[in-house]
Amino acid sequence: MFQKERVLKILERYDRMRNNPDARYLERAIADQVQREGFLRLCVFVCPKFNSRALFSGTPENYMPIESGPDLFEPRIAKIISLREDLIRAGLLTEINIIIGDNDAEEYIFPFMDLILDVNLYRQRQSIYRISFEQRCQRLFGRSRCLIWSLAESNVVADASSPKISTIELRKELNFLKWLFSNEGPYRGMLAFSEEVLIRMAQMKYGLYGAQGKFLEMLGGILLQTEGPGVWLERTSMLRSTGSPAIPAIYPWIRKDEKQE
Repeated sequence: MFQKERVLKILERYDRMRNNPDARYLERAIADQVQREGFLRLCVFVCPKFNSRALFSGTPENYMPIESGPDLFEPRIAKIISLREDLIRAGLLTEINIIIGDNDAEEYIFPFMDLILDVNLYRQRQSIYRISFEQRCQRLFGRSRCLIWSLAESNVVADASSPKISTIELRKELNFLKWLFSNEGPYRGMLAFSEEVLIRMAQMKYGLYGAQGKFLEMLGGILLQTEGPGVWLERTSMLRSTGSPAIPAIYPWIRKDEKQE
């Protein structure tokens, strides 16, 4: 039997979001999943290190890597291991679920490009990448109680639900997309889109995140939110934009100098 109060204190210690609005839902989420499955699922999104230059080559499928790491997941590893060990010491079994965000571009960027893509080959590369991540996580976390999900393989795509987006949220996402395609962003200014297209992209991205929220709701557990800085709460809100409550989130990776949200 796990020690409920100790578990909640541990999560509070790891959560760097001041006045986290999800804090009040953690106890119920934990109790429900432990009663149903006997453990708590810790969900973490990861993003492959895409090769944007490949989009302008004769092999655009190489945009999708086939080997995981080095990447933005590496700085997360130590804290995931530490949190898991602390929860186990409090009597709570955990299962790490890594969710690979490998279909964003094909959902809201590729539709606006004149791109000839071998979809079967692209799917093969997504599967190979997922296998690579599985092998990596087995080395890091052990073979038991660690699952890797590919959103592409799981067919997590936007559905017919219209996302709810405020004017402020839309403006924030529009500014992010402008940075994404700027000379300073990962696409290094190689792609240019009109304001109208960027707005449509933002709306489609919200729809995709809403579908991801429904996928999280199916998994259950809690989310260790990795998307920041500056948009931590917005990214969690996006997961709920098409009606799903998703799962409660905590924010272990907010830097000390930005703990003002």
